[in-house]
Amino acid sequence: MSQLSSVPESAAWWKEAVFYQIYPRSFADSNGDGVGDLAGITGKLDYIKRLGVDALWISPIYASPNDDNGYDVSDYEAIGPEYGSLDDFLKLTAGLKERGLKLILDQVLNHSSDEHAWFIESRSSRTNPKRDWYHWVDAKGFDSDGKPILPNNWKSVFEGPAWEWDELTGQFYLHCFSRKQPDLNWKNPEVRKACHDVLNTWVARGTDGFRLDVINMVAKAEGYPDVPRPPGNTDKLIGLDTHGVNQPPLHDYLREMNREVFECKDLYSVGETWWVDSTNTLDFTAYDRCELNGCFYFYFHGCKSGREHFTEFMKLYRVTRGKSWLTVTLGNHDSRRIISRFGDPVNHRYASATLLAAWLLTLPATPFLFQGEELGLTDVVFDSIEDYRDISMVNRYHMMIAEGKTSAEALAVLSRDSRDNSRTPMPWDATAGAGFSEGKPWITLANVHRPLHAAGAEADATSIFHGYAALLALRKKVKSLVYGELTPITESGDVLAYRRGAWGEHPTVTVVLNWGGSSQPWPVVVPAGTPLFANCGAVDGECLRPWEAVIF
Repeated sequence: MSQLSSVPESAAWWKEAVFYQIYPRSFADSNGDGVGDLAGITGKLDYIKRLGVDALWISPIYASPNDDNGYDVSDYEAIGPEYGSLDDFLKLTAGLKERGLKLILDQVLNHSSDEHAWFIESRSSRTNPKRDWYHWVDAKGFDSDGKPILPNNWKSVFEGPAWEWDELTGQFYLHCFSRKQPDLNWKNPEVRKACHDVLNTWVARGTDGFRLDVINMVAKAEGYPDVPRPPGNTDKLIGLDTHGVNQPPLHDYLREMNREVFECKDLYSVGETWWVDSTNTLDFTAYDRCELNGCFYFYFHGCKSGREHFTEFMKLYRVTRGKSWLTVTLGNHDSRRIISRFGDPVNHRYASATLLAAWLLTLPATPFLFQGEELGLTDVVFDSIEDYRDISMVNRYHMMIAEGKTSAEALAVLSRDSRDNSRTPMPWDATAGAGFSEGKPWITLANVHRPLHAAGAEADATSIFHGYAALLALRKKVKSLVYGELTPITESGDVLAYRRGAWGEHPTVTVVLNWGGSSQPWPVVVPAGTPLFANCGAVDGECLRPWEAVIF
């Protein structure tokens, strides 16, 4: 084991904060059009305050044709009309400040919409001043039918080639996602300045920082070389790990962005950073690098056991302690519901949901929760492709049908993998529209979620909501759960036990988690007295019950 740093962590609001991600289309609709909006969020701020989180992360709210649900921005400085107006945004920020809550916004600066004015200019002619704002490349030639040959073998994340032919100007443009999401060319300093200006505009409007969408993709491999693909390789990704992610001069770009936007301001920057782990996270987040405050680590979303989660977290912790700050999350708008992925919503719904919360909220990292986790919302099952809104899944469905799969077989794949698992409307009450909207929701309201509505959860002192609230209150009260040294006690089978060292006047805390469905022996001597938190009632000092979480 490497020696951990003895340098005490300095305090910062974004280290202590627990973020609550809102997917605005699906949170709360104030005007009955079936789409969640800014006024709807403002109307739920008291609920958010009662839960006990400290800050919001709101997914994109900008003008967009919504080919990818807002991650295709057509105007970075305008509010999408379905979400309201700039005045609605200012009312939201005022409401947050009144309640002592912070806000970070999602910014999508790797690519824009093809309906953005920048791209419309860029594709208008080869001599347009904004031509070099995007990646335009000649065809390799033309086949016998006169069709242009792709520049390379890169593939889009959303299926198919990563290149789209433009008839008007006779070149291909790069899109690592949808063909309606052309990638911006960050090699052009004018592009980078325009992106800095976007961020500074929103800082002036009251945001406290940004979640930066696929930010480590903004630099592409020089010369656009082919991805080595052995015979039979069908990997749909463009070769992100070798050609589209973490490419030079990415870190120059990030330091420049920090200087132009974040330096000398009390702002928070967190990157959506695929292919970042314990081997390279310090390149992005080390305090002396002046790039990002944090990265998301997506391999956590694929861990198969609590022990694997702990092992992976400790790899990061041992590398970063005293040198940078971590984040921890189990789910978001792009993933499955965490209780379906990691817990047991059928046999141990309350215990498994609150154990997952205890894990997230007792680590030396900034936790991110996703809307509905506090209600124990599960994955959903749709009976028809018409119910899906996730463009990547719709594309995959049609490809599977073309390959000979039946509709039932294709839908079974989608029910496991679709991002729509986390994007259905929040259930607020027992009314016909579940309190989300008086109109027809933009995506089907999951019947399985109706009994789990927030009004019922708040009224029930034994609900998952109140389990989350108790843990959030404990994390605020006992700062050693934020800053204290993390010391493993045991990683035996499904049982995880660890200590958080004393920090200032705050005491040492011990956390014991039985991350599984069978009873296990206690790994430590249980002290007398009432635990700080226990999700299965009075503690039995001989046996840990399934999914039991205890903090003392």
